Parts: sequence; structure tokens; C-alpha cells
Amino acid sequence: MAFCKYSSESTLSSTTQVDNVFISEFLPNAPDVCVKVYLYGLYKCQDPNAFDNTLENFASKLGLAPQDIEEAFLFWQEMNLVEVVIGTSFQVRYLPPKNALSKVQKFSKSKYADFNKKAQALLEGRMITPTEYTEYYAVMETFNIDPNAFLLIIDYCINLKGKNVGYSYINTVARNWGAEGITTEESILEKIKNYSTTSKEISKILKVCSLKRNATPDEQDKFLKWTQSYGFSAQTILFVADQIAQKTGKATFQKIDAKLTGYYEVKRISIDEICDFEEHKTLLLQTAKNVCKNIGVYYENLEPVVEKYISHWFDLGHTSQSLTTLANFCFKNSTRTLDGLDTLVMRLYKKGIVSEEAIDEYLVSIVKQDAEVKAVLSRLGITRNVNSQDREFFKTWKYTWNMPSELFDLAIEKSMDKTIPMQYMNKLLSTWHSKGISTAKDALQLLPEKPQFEAKAPATRKEGWEREYGKEQLEALFDSLEDIEI
Repeated sequence: MAFCKYSSESTLSSTTQVDNVFISEFLPNAPDVCVKVYLYGLYKCQDPNAFDNTLENFASKLGLAPQDIEEAFLFWQEMNLVEVVIGTSFQVRYLPPKNALSKVQKFSKSKYADFNKKAQALLEGRMITPTEYTEYYAVMETFNIDPNAFLLIIDYCINLKGKNVGYSYINTVARNWGAEGITTEESILEKIKNYSTTSKEISKILKVCSLKRNATPDEQDKFLKWTQSYGFSAQTILFVADQIAQKTGKATFQKIDAKLTGYYEVKRISIDEICDFEEHKTLLLQTAKNVCKNIGVYYENLEPVVEKYISHWFDLGHTSQSLTTLANFCFKNSTRTLDGLDTLVMRLYKKGIVSEEAIDEYLVSIVKQDAEVKAVLSRLGITRNVNSQDREFFKTWKYTWNMPSELFDLAIEKSMDKTIPMQYMNKLLSTWHSKGISTAKDALQLLPEKPQFEAKAPATRKEGWEREYGKEQLEALFDSLEDIEI
């Protein structure tokens, strides 16, 4: 703790001195936030040991994020007005502005002499300070921007903002373009040309947004993204802007960008496609709600569900009812995720099964096949439900090996007194198939000479097939689609 210091009341009643060098050389062209942070930091330097002299309290007092405070001080460090110490905590040491001014010139005067003259001629309404020149040099050398190309950037910014445009705005544009690799006179002229060819269309959007000014580079870049990358026409963009203005009371480029990005992701590009999408959006949202409810999941915001799943499934030809039915099937089969439902939808689609009628017909065929398997189990004296292995055996015997019915009957007859009859039957049929046997007479010759004495499973009566989609039947549905790649 300091031995002697001002009281908090004395500190509040005293003044904070600001060096005239800071006011004349650094303040005019510095970003507003940076000036705000510098002055408040200067005030805090009067009582460095105060309990609230922390980065968090500093940020809270100014209504900024701690990161904003750090970036502002890093800006002043580049101006040599402060020294930032980054260790266990972020600390700042203020330096004398006069010393900072003596360090401003870091670049060769002769190298940029021609640039300096031309830049000053462009900004004839005010004097360019050494700090401003230094900032221009730093950006040019960081991004390797040609000085004549940088002059084009200055001229472009003047056309947008007037001759009093701040150097921070000019440097922001230069940095953004430099990051895109636009660093030569040719590339910058091409960039400005692209802007000028779209200015008429952008002005219409600005009007819808109630903005009476020229478009900023960021707004122009957004427009180029919408037209060149996304493929929207200027007419479509204006239509979307009008719709936003009517529904929300005010359109902004941020709202338009979010809306167009959403349409682009669901492949709705033309006005007709967008209108159709919006008309069906209520249906899609209700379908998403029903599907999520049936499958047993909950989403507070259903729009991502519509964009990723429902819209795509509708494009495949599904209806709200067919998707709700499939979601119910998934729930009963313990497949309780949207990705699991998507797998079922895509596997059925690969088989050309989309409509409710087609789904129903396919299920009927699967249930009938399960009934055939069930009949085999009954003849073997097995009373349990059909499982995946049973279905796989049966499918192999009947459709892969094409085993004749007389071999089926013989295999059942010889397997019904075994401990594990289905596996024994599979072994018999596999042996006969590998030997190319197709008649019961030939098959009998390959039977084991000594009978295998095994416990016989209790017999049960043959059950008839009922058209009911219970858990067993739905398991059959999922088993039937297991091998389909999507």
C-alpha cells in the first residue's frame, strides 16, 4: 500500500492533464474508442493502487468488452504512447507523448516522398500528420500494397466520405482489401469497377433500408457475395429487402444477408422459389414439430430442423404425413434421433419408396416375409419372436441361394428335433448349396449317418399373419434396409 496518496474525494475533485502533443498529433485521426480508452486510462493513472483499477472494472465503466480495451491499448502501443506488458495480467504503462512523437517516423522519407505529395493533394482540406503517414506506411508494408494503389484507395474513400474522411477508415478499407490480396493498381481498379457497376442496384436497397448515403465497402462486398457467390439477381435481393421491411418495419444489410444466406442454404434462389418456400414454411415448421414430437426430441428453434432435414425430405417427395409416420416407426424401433430418421428416409428413397402408399406397400411385403420366417420357426418348434439373424438366414436361403421348396421342407424336418434348430438348418442348407444339390433325394445322401440326440424344442401351433405394425414388424423394416448404402 502506498505511504501517501490522494483520497478518493481529492482525486475526483482534481483534474487530469492531457499533453497538447496528444491532442494535436494523435487524437484527430485516432478511432473514437481508442481516444476514450486512452483518456480514461490517463485518469486512472492518478490512483494506480485503487481497488477498482483492473481491466474488468475498466471495461465495465466504459461499457466495453475487455478485449476492446486490450485492442485499444495495443493501438496506442503502436503509436509509442503506451507500453503493454502481457504476463500473468494485462498491464499498461503510459509513456510521454513527446517521446512518442520523436519515434513516429519509422520509414524512409525518400521512399514515400511522391506518395506523401499525392496523398496530401487528395486530402487538401486538412493536413496529414506524421502519425497518419506512418499508419499508411505500416499498412502498405504489411500487406505489400503498391503506393499508387493506396492512393486509389484514398481517392475511393474520399468519394464515399468526403475530404474529411479519417485515416482509420482509409486504413480499414486498405487492410480489408489487402487481406483479400487486392494490392495492385489493376486489382483495386477492378474492385472499384465492380462496385460502380452495382451502385445503381445497391442504391435501391439503401433506399429500402431508409439510408440516404453511398454504400460502404462492406455493404458492397455483401452485394457482390449475394450476386456472384450465391447467384441471386438484383431483383430478387430487392424483393427480399422489401419483404423484410414490411414484416419487421426496417430492413438492414445484416437482416438481408441472414435471410439470403438461409435461402441459399436451402437452394431457393428465384423469387418464385422463395415465395413457394415461405408459403410452405408454416407447413414445414408444423411438420418439424410433429416429427420431433413423434421421435421424442425437442428443439426450441425448429428453423434449423426445417433447413437441414424437413425441407430436404420434402424435396425428395415426402409429405407431412409420411414423415410423421416414419418418425413414429423410428421411435418404436428405439431410433430416436433426426440423423437416424434421415438414414431411414434415405434408404427408403434408394429403393424408390417415398409416398405413404409406397411405404405401406413395402411394409406389407416386409411383414409378409416376416410371416414366412415365423412359419419356419413354428415348424421348427420355436415360439419366440423373429429376430435379425432369422431374417438374414431366410433372406440368404430364399433369395441368395434360391433353395427349392423341397429342400426347405427336408431341412425343416431334419432340424426340428435339434437344440438350436435354426443354426442346424442353416448348416444343412449351406452344405447342400455348396455341393450344388437341388433335390431332396441327393440331399438325403449327405445327411449324417449317426443321429444326433438333442433335446427337442416344444412345438407350437402355426400363427397367422396380422397386418399390424408392432415393434417386431418395424424391426423387420429396419433390417430389410440395413445393407442399403446412402
